[in-house]
Amino acid sequence: MKQQTLKDYSWDLGDYAFRTSMAEHRKLTMYDAENVYKLVPALPKRTHDSNSNDYILKAKETHELKYLFFYLDENEAYFNNQIRAFLTSESKYIAPERFMDLKLECREEVLSRFPDYDPNRGTTFITFIHRFIIDTMLRFRMSEEFYSFDSLSEYKDARRIMQLYTECYGDSEKTIRLFSEQSGCSEKTAAEKLKAAWRQRNRLLPRKINDEGEDWEQDDELIPDFWDYASILWDGMEAEKVKQAFWGKSMSYRDQTLLEQRNAICMTCGRVSSMSKRMSFDELATMFEGCGSSGAERAYNRAVEKLLLELVRLRQLHCVRIRQESVQRKGKKITAAVYAYQVDNDGEWGSIQFDLQEKTALVEMFAEKDLKDTWTVTDAAIQAVLGSDDGKLPKKMLIPVDLERY
Repeated sequence: MKQQTLKDYSWDLGDYAFRTSMAEHRKLTMYDAENVYKLVPALPKRTHDSNSNDYILKAKETHELKYLFFYLDENEAYFNNQIRAFLTSESKYIAPERFMDLKLECREEVLSRFPDYDPNRGTTFITFIHRFIIDTMLRFRMSEEFYSFDSLSEYKDARRIMQLYTECYGDSEKTIRLFSEQSGCSEKTAAEKLKAAWRQRNRLLPRKINDEGEDWEQDDELIPDFWDYASILWDGMEAEKVKQAFWGKSMSYRDQTLLEQRNAICMTCGRVSSMSKRMSFDELATMFEGCGSSGAERAYNRAVEKLLLELVRLRQLHCVRIRQESVQRKGKKITAAVYAYQVDNDGEWGSIQFDLQEKTALVEMFAEKDLKDTWTVTDAAIQAVLGSDDGKLPKKMLIPVDLERY
């Protein structure tokens, strides 16, 4: 979904101003950094029957950003705590300048994400913004380090696998096996990630000049991860709908247990544990005696499919199901294929023809429930086939599609 902007919002603070005022002659202090969101005069006390999220609703209603800044003023302690925990994972000393830079980066992220917040989806603004704040801090750290990563997700994987490598006392095989189990990727992919992270870790910093005017080099170092893994479970969905889907009649006790243990979550209390705590398929197979790890994996995939279809039924997601109908070969290579596809697990199936040599697709007949005006659902089906590896075309697949609700 395209990110919205603040073009139609007013930036006028009225009678308020930011309290921190930096003069050229004054040195930045930690007090300044910790109170950079504070406004003067002090905000009036709210009534007992209101909460700070009301400021967000007011900002949405009036299109006046001063209410968003009121919210930041009241919740500044949350941002201070998050940043302090993040920075002290590296060093006990926190420079006020670095703390201030991160506070301002977080404020920019709040302003950037605020237009996309939908209060009707059952989450508070602090819940909605939490994972974006975590990513902002990681991106900030990534920009400081002398590494070359194409994306934040690649950076996260590198830090996580090197943390495992440290915990395994340099045992590469054990690190690869654990990362594969925790991430759900193949051991080959895990080995490639470890190799890439190790290569980045052992790069040298650019040459610098010491006090004597001589060149010197310093080995780079990858600091183990300590970020908060408690990401938001139902960002973009109504919390009650997710619970309703999870506890629905189609979900058996086995399905619910597989989902909770594999994803290290508790749907009863909402606790989210570190992904290192989640069970492997071997452990799940031991829990449910009578099946091997492959059987536990298949059972888990069926549970995921049931949950997805429940969320589709509750209009929190869309999905598209594809099914291979026929293929054409030139020698041993598949050059063309025809797939049937169905939207939202209901209605008449459509048909798509694929030219796998030219990497093109032609919709021969739209599925009954296809949203033809957006092409998003159709594109999901097309990309699932065209994006597959050569010789590994899916026979059938169920694909979640994240769209706005009907």
